[in-house]
Order: sequence, then C-alpha cells, then structure tokens
Amino acid sequence: MSSLAARQNITARTIVVSRRDAQASRALRRAATVVVRAGVTDPATKVTFPDSADGLTCVGAGCRVKRVAIIDIKVYAMACYVDADGARANKSVGLAGGDYARMLSIQLARDVDGPTFYGALDEALNPRIKELATNLATAEDEDGNFMASVAEAAEKEEEKALDELDDMRRVFGGMNLKQGTKMTISWTPKESVKASIDVSGAEKLNFESDVLAKALLDTYFGSQPVSPAALQAFEKGFAAL
Repeated sequence: MSSLAARQNITARTIVVSRRDAQASRALRRAATVVVRAGVTDPATKVTFPDSADGLTCVGAGCRVKRVAIIDIKVYAMACYVDADGARANKSVGLAGGDYARMLSIQLARDVDGPTFYGALDEALNPRIKELATNLATAEDEDGNFMASVAEAAEKEEEKALDELDDMRRVFGGMNLKQGTKMTISWTPKESVKASIDVSGAEKLNFESDVLAKALLDTYFGSQPVSPAALQAFEKGFAAL
C-alpha cells in the first residue's frame, strides 16, 4: 500500500471513530438532560413536582392560600396531573368536565391540624354537594315534566355524598398534618371509585359518590375554585397539551 493510500485509510478510520464519539457524546448529553430535568415548580412555595406521576402528565403547579385577617397564608403547594390523551379529547370541557383521569399532588407548606384541613374542605364541598343534588332533583323530562323518581334518586345521591363526607371528617379528625406532608386527590370517573384522597401514612379514602367526586372537582377546577391562581396555571398547561 502506498503511503498516500495508508494516510487516506487512517484518515477514514479516524473520521468514523470521531463520528461514533460524537454520537455517543450526544446520547450522554440527552441522558443527562432526562436525569436532571427540574420538573414543575410552584413559584409561591418553591415546591417542585415531577413532570409525570402514576402515568399522568403534569400541566402546572400552584398554591392554596388562606386569608386570615389581612394576611395571606400559604397552606399547600399543588400540581395538577391529567391523562394526556383523555384531556386532549375533552379540550372543550376543560379540567372541570369530561370522564378522563385527573390527580392533584399536594404538599403542605405549613403545619395544619386535621380538623382544620377538613373544615376548609367541608366549607367548600357542602354547598357544592347541595347544589349538585338540587340540580339533579329538579331535572325534567323532555316534555318539561317534573319526575318524582328523579327527585328520590337525587336525595339518595346527596345522602351518599354526605355520608362519605363524614368518613372524610372521621379520618382527618385524628390527623396532625406536618409541613411537608404529601397527599393526592384523584378522580377516576370511569371506575366504581369516582375519587379518592390518599394522605401519606394514613387511611386512604375512596369515594363512590359521583356527586362528591364532582363537588371535589368543582372545588379546584370550577368557576369559583379555592385557588384561582393555581387553576390559571393548570389551564395554561392544559391548553398546551
């Protein structure tokens, strides 16, 4: 082999190796990017949540603020997760409607005793349960006639929701929630269990009442949410799916 041919052969091998090294370097950079990805951070509490959880996609994070006298107290940070495919199919009804899975991941920003936490939930849920039950009870048939059977069914639905609300009071009543405590509120409308609340280290609450599940959904995603700023962040991420 001539010296020129040898040099060309060495150069060709060097180029191949260099390309392989470059590809390997890019692969390592991509892998490193996945590992160090920051997630989604609530700007008020600086709590960071993962981009996905339980097969659901995070669409935003925010903070539940409670006003005491003239002071706004940061109670907990929360991130909203959705079944991305289901959410895209329900874009017209948004976060408050549709039958796809949703979840709130919550982390307390301060110590809260259980009865106080439940009291805030009860304050939001009770009127919503009554309103939903009333709407069911006053439904009319296609001819505009009031249906007694529908009213009776609505009364049973309200009783079921209030019974499950009592279960919530019982469980939270024995808790002393510390800063950093994590919990999830999940909605699974296609299942027999319509919603659940799971607090780390405590009994999981499962709710079969469709009325209670919808009241919970409205509490966070309805027209008068407990945290308008958080909902705004959630809706921005939802729209970007």
